Amino acid sequence: MWKWVAAVAAAVLIFGLGGIWLRLGSDQGQTGTSQALIPSEHLTDGKALYEANCASCHGINGEGQPNWRVPNEQGVYPAPPHNNDGHTWHHADQQLLEIIAQGGSLPNTGMPGYGGILNQAQMEAILTYIKTFWGPEQREFQEQVTRNRQQQTQ
Repeated sequence: MWKWVAAVAAAVLIFGLGGIWLRLGSDQGQTGTSQALIPSEHLTDGKALYEANCASCHGINGEGQPNWRVPNEQGVYPAPPHNNDGHTWHHADQQLLEIIAQGGSLPNTGMPGYGGILNQAQMEAILTYIKTFWGPEQREFQEQVTRNRQQQTQ
C-alpha cells in the first residue's frame, strides 16, 4: 500500500514540477544549447514586463519597427526586432542587460534606459522572455557569446 502511495506522490511531484518549469531550447533534434530550466513565473513576469515596457517599440512578438536599419527624418533609428531577424542575439547577456538599464548605445537611438524604473531581476526576466523569440541556433550562438564574454572578464 505504501509503495503505491509513494509512487503516486512521486508522479504527482514530477509531473507537477514539470508544469512549473519551462525548458528553453527544447526543440526536437537540437544539440548544444543550454538545457537550463527556467521557472515559469520568471518567464511570465518577463512577458508582462516586456509587454509593459518594450512591446510598444519592439513589437509584441519582438518584430521591431519597419525599416529599423534606416534612420528617420530626425536621424533616429527605429527599434530593432528582437526575433531572429534582428541582432539582439549577437550580444552577450551582460551587454543586453546594460542596454536595457542604460538605453541604446548608438548616438541616434530612441531607446531610453530602464535602470531607474526596473530592478536587476526584472531586467533579467525581460531578457529571458526576449530569448523565447529566438530559434535554437540563435540561442546557441548567443549562449556562446555570453560564455566568451564571461571568460574575457575573469
